[in-house]
Amino acid sequence: MVDDRSLESYYHILGVQPNASQDVLDAAYRRQVRLHTGENLDDSVLIAGSEKSDPFLAKLDEAYRLLSNPLKRWTHDEELKEAQLVPLTEEELEVARKRIEPPDAWLSYQRREHGWIYVRVGWAADFTAIHDAVNSAIPESGRAYNARLNEWRVDPRYETELAAIFTNFERADVRRPPRLAGPTYQGPAAIPPPQHIPQAWRGWPFLIIGGLVLAIIGAVLFPANRSVPVSAQATATSLALISSYEPLESNFDTAASGSLSGLKGTLLHPSVNLRERPEAAGPVLKLLGSDQTYRVIGRLEDNSWYVVTTGDLTGWIAAWTIAVDGEPENLPVFGENEVLPGAAEAGGTDGGSE
Repeated sequence: MVDDRSLESYYHILGVQPNASQDVLDAAYRRQVRLHTGENLDDSVLIAGSEKSDPFLAKLDEAYRLLSNPLKRWTHDEELKEAQLVPLTEEELEVARKRIEPPDAWLSYQRREHGWIYVRVGWAADFTAIHDAVNSAIPESGRAYNARLNEWRVDPRYETELAAIFTNFERADVRRPPRLAGPTYQGPAAIPPPQHIPQAWRGWPFLIIGGLVLAIIGAVLFPANRSVPVSAQATATSLALISSYEPLESNFDTAASGSLSGLKGTLLHPSVNLRERPEAAGPVLKLLGSDQTYRVIGRLEDNSWYVVTTGDLTGWIAAWTIAVDGEPENLPVFGENEVLPGAAEAGGTDGGSE
């Protein structure tokens, strides 16, 4: 059976949720080894495993190998369901809450190369606010942002500003601690059993189909009028007329139907807020995921925000969080307080393709 130590040794020690994919497990394993040793693992070490002389690395490797095995992971999940039926105490919940809810922004990594500092944001309560904080604290001449890698390149003169924004930023003049502990992400403390919801009877389609079959059989066996036989030649003529019918081509112009054209957009982050106004403090309409593409139908005049539609909602997202396929300059310009077109008028999402 699973005890409290094994609960901590698998999902919790890797810092992932129970529904994490294999890619997430690989990234979490690499991150924990990097935070503990300061080294980046290559693919060969990821497959073979790390050194077992370090107790922490041995425990980390054990959790990663077990969760990477589908059969062992399923067995472990079933044991977790039974073990988590025991509620946690208030003290245990408070400790877990502090561990999974860090108060400030964290960096997933930082390195010094060619006279620059390269950092990447790993966690933040509001990524847009952190992005604005870096832009306001560091002048444009001392920073550069790579949207594809979500990576900042900062002049070393602004170490103080970075240390004020990110809790785990390491200054060059400060000795590095033996282990840099980061925030841990975990699922709920207890998984409630599924509730039984009464379902409506779903046999109506079969009942309707059965009635139609009986009606057809009755019409064949007991026709309403037997005195007028159907001519085979007339039937053939009718079939020939039906087969010769060709549908008219549609001449409707989709551009004239009122829908707005747009460009395909791909999110650069796992999730991005769709906001009611083009500002970081604007109300959130929906949390967009990167598992599909969206249609970009407009922009601000300075190209700092784009108008995006999901098919149900239309709102604003920051330009640095989405990659637009095409020329954004050809998109119509909307004002900050201008009423945006509705989802039906805008044309909806691409659903993953043009």
